[in-house]
Amino acid sequence: MRKVVSGFLVVFLAMLAVVGCSNSGRKSIKIGAAGPFTGELSKIGLDSLNAIKMAVEECNQSGGIDGKTVEVVVGDDAGDPAKGKIVADKFVADPDVLGVVGPMNSSVIAAALPVYEKAGLVIISQSGTTPELTEKGFKVMHRICPRDDAQGMAAAAFIYNEIKPTKVYILDDKTTYGQGLADQVEKGLKSYGLTQIKRDQVSTQDKDFSALVALIKSYNPEMVYMAFANPAQAAALAKQLAGVGVKPALMGGDGCRERDQLIGGGGEAVQGMFVTAIGRNVKEVPEAREFVQKFEGKYEGMSIFSGQSYEATKILLNAIKEAHKAGDLTRQGVLKALHATKDYKGILGFPVSFDAKGDLVGGEIFVLKVSGSDFVEVKKYTTGNIK
Repeated sequence: MRKVVSGFLVVFLAMLAVVGCSNSGRKSIKIGAAGPFTGELSKIGLDSLNAIKMAVEECNQSGGIDGKTVEVVVGDDAGDPAKGKIVADKFVADPDVLGVVGPMNSSVIAAALPVYEKAGLVIISQSGTTPELTEKGFKVMHRICPRDDAQGMAAAAFIYNEIKPTKVYILDDKTTYGQGLADQVEKGLKSYGLTQIKRDQVSTQDKDFSALVALIKSYNPEMVYMAFANPAQAAALAKQLAGVGVKPALMGGDGCRERDQLIGGGGEAVQGMFVTAIGRNVKEVPEAREFVQKFEGKYEGMSIFSGQSYEATKILLNAIKEAHKAGDLTRQGVLKALHATKDYKGILGFPVSFDAKGDLVGGEIFVLKVSGSDFVEVKKYTTGNIK
């Protein structure tokens, strides 16, 4: 009987540690950083992690929160949903973790969301674009990027109105992100009346696309759309198409907007390729000038989500500060403060607010074109008004 009572006491004290840490009682403040820090997507992931750490360093240099230093707890999910759940369990088990930046991949978010929701641990993703993530009633889910239904419609509008193809070949990489984005592009093209659309898939591990190249050559489309999470795969496919003399117009989603892997890896084969972007290049945003200079001075360049990762971290830290001011420095207090974020002005060039679902209010989709060693903007669409 004594063992049972002792066991109940341990559980009770653990519960107090998780839910009862008031402003005065909390000894440590941590935020989680979840993303693909190893594996095929590690370049994008590590650049984002550096941006998260930079935002936290700046917070600590200005006094931290409640006089306490904020710590970043790193959770490497390698872009794998199963590992994403393990990372979520790790963060949830640490009562000092008050919020999470990431995960970055939609499939990982979908797998881990129930774990975060049960613990009331808020997450803010810089790049999770699948619409369903905010359609299932999870209170902890937030993102600062437009959804794939907006991005897919923008891509479809650009393809139909600017490229004017009669046949389109749409590819995805079998991931939640890739399939979902490809579905939205196909849906958008069909809404314009385009019917000659062929769908196909690759594996995220594929490097030899010779069989696929033969199929594309046979179909002879004017446009090939690639919904790939890994820009290196898009570069490889473009080179293999060019290698057999097949040169349709090429387009990819936001996952392909990576200079080193897409442009550096694809070379001449990706010149003129289009990609959609779920935010303006931070190098072109006046409000981000100081961040860009500091980041590039410390690290070797930046990837597509470095700016969004920095912004997401700043917004989370701001919510933690607001929870502290309200006398509720708990996970529930941070969740409430983050959800109430309204018109936060940071480095993205527009004020960030969340709707009731945790989606970004407003936002813009940009179409960029590979030109030389960089991307140039060729079209802009406002979400909710894409024609």
